[in-house]
Amino acid sequence: MYELRVVFDNVELTPGLESEWGFAAVITGYERAILFDAGSDGNILLANMKALGIEPGEIGIVFVSHPHDDHLGGLDRFLLENPDVEVLLPDRTPPEAVEAVEARGALPMLVDEGGTIMDGVWSTGTIGDGTPEQGLILEGETAVTLVTGCAHPGIAEMVVAASDVIGRPVDLVVGGLHLGGASKREAGRVAERLAALGVTAVAPSHCSGDACVEALGRVFGDGFVESGLGRTVPLP
Repeated sequence: MYELRVVFDNVELTPGLESEWGFAAVITGYERAILFDAGSDGNILLANMKALGIEPGEIGIVFVSHPHDDHLGGLDRFLLENPDVEVLLPDRTPPEAVEAVEARGALPMLVDEGGTIMDGVWSTGTIGDGTPEQGLILEGETAVTLVTGCAHPGIAEMVVAASDVIGRPVDLVVGGLHLGGASKREAGRVAERLAALGVTAVAPSHCSGDACVEALGRVFGDGFVESGLGRTVPLP
């Protein structure tokens, strides 16, 4: 069974967990468990993981979407608990961030082009002219999921990039969509474009914003999944 568990998020959802600005999720069911991003505070990240019954030693790969503190800030503390991981960082990550990973004994790997990470798991490759960002592509039993940290290059653009890498449409989008400051009209346009690209389900959180959540709920109906801290999202 493939699933994603949100372990760090500023969107409060599950009692007993500590929310803070940022995003992180643990993905299981594949050859190795994946920590997607690390939030902004490693102590909060580890406490939430513990509360959800997830041990740091279970993680085999850390996938960093982009090198902003709210996605990378908790990594150093996590690596103190489990340095025996590969850390996939987008190309153009600042050298000091790469060196910090090496200093903890983990293996940093810079990702430029899109491609396979392991069976059923791909990176979109680093895209965007501004903030370098990569998305995580996950193939389940019947569907393809794209996980994004903030979608700085644009969520529709990231969906297109993911489809190009895997050769089929993206069905489910999970994570931050960077539309916190969008107008209702703009959010509606993005939601409609995602549907036109073949997306059938969405689970937005973190930096997605109220207008985006409202528009996605309207456009996707039963395909809208409420997400936030502690949420388990099945990956079909």
